[in-house]
Order: sequence, then structure tokens, then C-alpha cells
Amino acid sequence: MFRLKWYKSEETPPPPPSQRVLIIDMPDLVMRKILEEVDLVSIMKLRKVCRAFRNYIDDTKPDSKLNRLTIYVRSDTILVLFRYFLSKPMKEETPSELAEVSYENNKQGCDIRFGEGQLKHINGRKAFDVFCEDMQTVLGNQKTTISHFYIYNREDESEIEKPPLLNFFQKSLELFCCRRRSENTKTYPSQYANSIAMYNKVCGVILKILKSRKHPLQVSNLSISINGQDQLETLLENVESAKLKYLLIDNDIYPTVKSELNLDMLKNFGNLKDLLVFNVLITSSLESLSHIPIIKGTFKKITATEILARKEVGYIFLPL
Repeated sequence: MFRLKWYKSEETPPPPPSQRVLIIDMPDLVMRKILEEVDLVSIMKLRKVCRAFRNYIDDTKPDSKLNRLTIYVRSDTILVLFRYFLSKPMKEETPSELAEVSYENNKQGCDIRFGEGQLKHINGRKAFDVFCEDMQTVLGNQKTTISHFYIYNREDESEIEKPPLLNFFQKSLELFCCRRRSENTKTYPSQYANSIAMYNKVCGVILKILKSRKHPLQVSNLSISINGQDQLETLLENVESAKLKYLLIDNDIYPTVKSELNLDMLKNFGNLKDLLVFNVLITSSLESLSHIPIIKGTFKKITATEILARKEVGYIFLPL
């Protein structure tokens, strides 16, 4: 035993730098298998390790295994909450995890925080640019159906609440119904104007990512703060019509301005069950939306005949 303790085997000298094998040098099939088993947060962190990893992930586009995605936009911060599956097959009973990522600028660059962990400082880069790259990984590479996708304009931190596991759509409805009270407004006009500009930039990026996908995004529950007819139409053109069941549209960007929306494009969404519209006048006829069982919103024009027709076929009509 004593001799074995002091026995020294021949050591192989380290290979020269030019011959060292890195993890990125593994066969392509092996790397793809590894990425298939890696969770979403690990992939996002891996992209920030080096240029080689970032380029490889962007080229291979591994499935993000995304389940729910919520984006809160403020004038100085973008907060992203997402729930992702930890393994396959990706079903409701499959283990999942909730993650939170915040993006904020600083004097040297930007700060990225994953959950309650330490800030990651990225020098020389803007938070918005890093957010755009991460969204391309999270949303652009999504191959399965997303349960919930929400994007809101939120300047007041007190209005931000994390999504629960269940009844997210109902909780969102409650949030929309009671959040806009004048006595609770704490933001300054300049802050709100900046948050609107940031929100429009974020929406533009989301729409660009959706248009770049080979297939429309599959999502069951969709909730969005909308800014105009074109923005809504572009969004819905890139959503799988057969998958969408719940749609919430709000105009909290300019709540004091009574805007109008034509929702005739929803004729193609035959499986839509609930339609909730806030701070917007619906110019479409109730008849054109007769395939939707539950509608909550303000119509610019509605006739008694249309209301009676819905009651005769057993639909639920919920006026504001």
C-alpha cells in the first residue's frame, strides 16, 4: 500500500493549443442530442458563453420547450416570465419550471438577471439588443404549442404579477378589469411616453420573429396590448388559427383614446372560445363573430336582432 501511495505513473504531456479538443468540436449529432436534453435557461446562458456557442445554437435552432411566455415592458426595463418543460414528451403533466429574466441598461452596457441570481454585466451592449437575441432563441425556435403568450405595457411595478400555474387567463382578465384606476397611477407623463416607445419597439421585434418562422406560432391563450389595426392583423396572420382558443385585446397604450378595431379576420379562427376586448370599439358586426361562444367588449353598432340570434343558438353575450 505504501509503495502504491508513492508510485508515480508516467504523465501524458498536455497537447499543444492547436490540438486541444473543445466541447464545441464534438460531432454535430452529439451536440444536437445534448441540446435536446438541455433546458431553456441553460441554452440562453450557453449562448452568452462565447461566439462559437452562440453561432451553433442560432444555426441548429434547438426546441425551446416553451410552455408559457409573458413580457412586461417598462421605459427602462424589460421583464420576461416564462415556463418551460424540463423533459419530453411536453404535456401538462410533464415537469416544468418558471423562470424570470430582466433586462436593464447601465452606463457601461446592460445588466441581465436570471431570477433572484446575480446580475450578469454585458459591456458595450444594449439591453434591448440582448433581449431581441434571447427572444429569437425562445420564441423563434419554439416547435410545439404554447399554452399562454402575453405581452403588456407596464410602467408601474405594482401592476406586475407573476403568472400562477392555473387559471392564468382568468387572473389576467381580473388584472385588466381593475388595474387602471386614477388613484393608483404613479407614473409621470415622460416615463409613460418612454414606455410606449419601448413597447412599440418590443412589439416590432416580436412580429419580426414571428414572420421569420417557417410555420405560424401555435398558441392557445393570447393576450396583447395592441396599438392599431395593422399590428393586430400582422400578429394574427402569424398565429396558427386552429390552435387559438382564448384572445384578449387591450388598448392600455393609449387608454384615453377610443380607438376602433375591425375583427373580421377572426372568421378564420374557428376554435376561438373566448374573446375579450378592452378600451377599443369593435366595428365588426356581432353576426361576423357568431362562431365565438363568449364575447366581452364594446361594439360600435349592434342590433337587437343580432343579440336575439345569439340567444336563440345558446351563445353567451356579456356586455361591458
